[in-house]
Amino acid sequence: MSKHITIRVDEEFHARLAARAAAEGTTITALVTEAARRELDPDRQRFLEAAAEFNTSENWAYFQERFGGKKSA
Repeated sequence: MSKHITIRVDEEFHARLAARAAAEGTTITALVTEAARRELDPDRQRFLEAAAEFNTSENWAYFQERFGGKKSA
């Protein structure tokens, strides 16, 4: 069973939501529902903390060296 909620957004934000939904071939309701679902995912914070821990200058340098820009032939 689904529940109905109402949120208020300004016209500019609504226009951005509508444009994004159209570009993705979905509805504003589906777009907002998915964003809320991601935000409330219990593993989200753990993932963000792990990503922050991994994102060091040493790891970034290795990544750039290994997978970085195009190499000339």
